[in-house]
Amino acid sequence: MSAPVPPEPAEAPQGSGRRSAIHRLVGASLAQPLLAVTAALAVGAVGFWSFSRLPVDAYPDLSPPQVEIVTQWPGHAAEEVERLITVPVETEMNGLPRLDVARSISLYGLSDVRLVFLDGTDPYFARERVFERLRDVEVPDGVTPDVAPLFSPSGLVYRYVLDSPDRSPMELKTIQDWILSKAYKSVPGVADLSAFGGQTMQYQVLLDPTKVAGAGLSVPAIAASLGANNSNAGGGFYSEGGQFYYVRGLGRLVTPEDIGSVVLAVKDGTPILVQDVGRVTIGYAPRLGQFGFNERPDAVEGVVLMRTGEQAQTVLRGVEAKTDELTRTVLPKDVKIHPFYDRSDLVHLTTRTVVWNLVRGIVLVVLVLIFFLVDARSGLIVAVTIPLALLFASIVLDLRNIPANLLSIGAIDFGILVDGAVVMVENIHRTLAARRGTAFSIRSVIVEAASEVDRPIVYAIAIIIAGFLPIYVLSGPSGRLFRPMADTTIFALLGALGLTLTVVPVLCAWLLRHGVREGRNAIFEAIRAAYARALDWCLRQPRRT
Repeated sequence: MSAPVPPEPAEAPQGSGRRSAIHRLVGASLAQPLLAVTAALAVGAVGFWSFSRLPVDAYPDLSPPQVEIVTQWPGHAAEEVERLITVPVETEMNGLPRLDVARSISLYGLSDVRLVFLDGTDPYFARERVFERLRDVEVPDGVTPDVAPLFSPSGLVYRYVLDSPDRSPMELKTIQDWILSKAYKSVPGVADLSAFGGQTMQYQVLLDPTKVAGAGLSVPAIAASLGANNSNAGGGFYSEGGQFYYVRGLGRLVTPEDIGSVVLAVKDGTPILVQDVGRVTIGYAPRLGQFGFNERPDAVEGVVLMRTGEQAQTVLRGVEAKTDELTRTVLPKDVKIHPFYDRSDLVHLTTRTVVWNLVRGIVLVVLVLIFFLVDARSGLIVAVTIPLALLFASIVLDLRNIPANLLSIGAIDFGILVDGAVVMVENIHRTLAARRGTAFSIRSVIVEAASEVDRPIVYAIAIIIAGFLPIYVLSGPSGRLFRPMADTTIFALLGALGLTLTVVPVLCAWLLRHGVREGRNAIFEAIRAAYARALDWCLRQPRRT
């Protein structure tokens, strides 16, 4: 291979007597090598810190902004629910700003209306508009439509069951409803906690129809009496000795005996009590389903739902800390929280996958470069750009609050990241090999070699970046799915380009300063010879080609 002919001084600049900005950047880096390397090390340190705090999730949330209105009307058929609840709610919600589509379903005792808004709609704005109109909906007396908590279909981040060797599912359900539900909802980023399994404890009055009829009472009258006798009352205050004393009547029912002592009516001066017409027991509400876990046919489960827009890692750290606090200081010693699904496991798997891909990518790049250049130093110089480019991308992602996921980081092609560095190092390697045996200035040779390829490198990377720009015009789920990948790839390419024009020439000047020998690769030469023969045949047979 012959040495490259240096360009004439008048032809080096294109049309003018000045060097290009790209060429001046390479020259400035070689003039200040310590500054270039220090800047690269700073990027690596800051990038590592940014990556450690970068929100990482397994996959992006693809669901559009939506508001769900749930209304319960126990004991009524789906036809009545549709006509008296679902239709009035849908009618009132028609015409909401940025509303895309409304869907509903009416079941026995339940109405569910789901309002889907256009992409980009602020979910809190949508909920505010829904709340404004919800109060104008005309529904049957005693029925109150509720808006579901703000979570997406992918918001399920933590599931657990309650374990106890001594307690019944009803007791565990009581602990779940009165302790755990309130505790987990206090964690920042948690939208709601759904509970499944176990019986809901009730104080039940089992009436004897014969005794009720004999007392001249009715079931509604008994229910009204129980409600009226289950509250405390304020009695004002009185003054004595210069102090005020507040008076209150204690009437709230606490025990089954209190319920049995409630007066229902008075006949001939004799009070009729609840215990005279029935008996008070502790039972459970009618069940509409049952949750089983492993070999337990009836278990109590809790599902933690993350609020839309929150980061899974941050929320899960708070949930896990709350679980540890509840287990140590709040719950009875025989009750344990047993998590069986934790999104952080998937996040850790994502991180390990990315790191493993990074290591494999670096090793493969080094092996390929050593195979073709027959020089380990050149391969290592190129391999340095991979982690530094990814760390630079982590800095930008952290500054722009863009979460990373398996698709955005794991799908990066390391080949295109090192494309510019490969061209730069290969040309410097070839130029130094051509000058072997002659006196030369390493800096001058590298500047000359870099000037031959620096502009093509910039243009090539710019074309690759341009290929990702159409992703930004995608909307809906496809845009939310692929936009983080485009962000990460473009930032990594920009970082790789900066390293190629600054750090790579400096490393070449340090590691290759004693010159290189263009090694002989028998396998590559055989492939090149076969290609040359095939190309000659194609040129001799243009028609057949």
